[in-house]
This record gives sequence, structure tokens and C-alpha cells, in this order.
Amino acid sequence: MRQKSLVIGLLVVLAFLVSGFTYAFWAAGIAADDATQVGTIQVGTGNIVTSTVSVGAAVNSQGANALVPAGFAESGKITSLTLTFTVSWASTGLDASGLTSTLLVDLIGALNEDDEDVLAFFNASFNLGGSYTIVSDGSNVTVIATITMDEPANQAEYLLLAGQLIELEFSFEVAASNS
Repeated sequence: MRQKSLVIGLLVVLAFLVSGFTYAFWAAGIAADDATQVGTIQVGTGNIVTSTVSVGAAVNSQGANALVPAGFAESGKITSLTLTFTVSWASTGLDASGLTSTLLVDLIGALNEDDEDVLAFFNASFNLGGSYTIVSDGSNVTVIATITMDEPANQAEYLLLAGQLIELEFSFEVAASNS
């Protein structure tokens, strides 16, 4: 009898432990949807590095709940999204430290959660026009992108964007140095 009570007690404790881990895993999955990552983008000579940004997470990090076209801002909505990237140029061993070159940055893609291309609705402007002087193994370069959105022309276009999780893709490329 005592052994039976012990087994039942252990099963109850095991059930609580398993449900606790399940809850923690589920909660972590939800939090990841709103997470933003901060770090340095590292580019090598002749390489194109891409970085993907979740519009929803970026908008949330700026204290808002939606990016909307100009003229449609209301409480909790923003008409422009500012993104800051820190970029460094790492020497690959094929080139020397201290070389100067040009870093080119561009918005190259935008997909909704159904993997439909929605890039035509987004505009990006960059500080310094998207072209920066960068030194291999030198100081980091700060790239600031301002993202705006065009108003959809009809309901079909609106449905490509409204309530969708949108990801923007940026390219970072260091031109080969001749010096």
C-alpha cells in the first residue's frame, strides 16, 4: 500500500515537472517572435552578406504595433521604421589589414509569410546613400536604414500586406580593393 502511494506521488511530481518544461518551451517559442538581435555584420572582400529583418519585431522594438503608409498613422502605428546595422570588414588572409574600400548596402527583398514578393511596397533610404568607406580590420561602420511603405492600390495588394509577417532582406558587400 505504501509503495503504491509512493509510485502515485512520483507520477504526480513527474507530471508537474513535464508540464513545467512544456510550458517553458512554449513560452520561449512565443517570445522569439518578438525578439530582435543586435550584433555586428561581418563582411569579407568580394562577399555579399545578407541580413533578414522581421518588420513586426523591428516595429515592436520601436514601441509601435504596425508600419503603415504615410497618411495612415494613428495610435500605435508608425509611417517609417529606422534600422541600424553595425558592419565590419574582416581581413580574409588574402588581403592585408588597413585597406580602404567601399561598402555597398541595399534592400534586396521583402517576403510575406506566404513567401510572396512584396518588395515593391517598401522603400529604403540609407545614410550616406548606401555607400560607405570601410577599412579592413578597422573601425565598424554604422548603417542607418529608414524604411517606408507605399499604399496598396487595391484590395488584392492590401491582402498581401495586411496582418502578414513581413521579412526584409538587406545585402552588404565590400568591393574588391585596388590599394
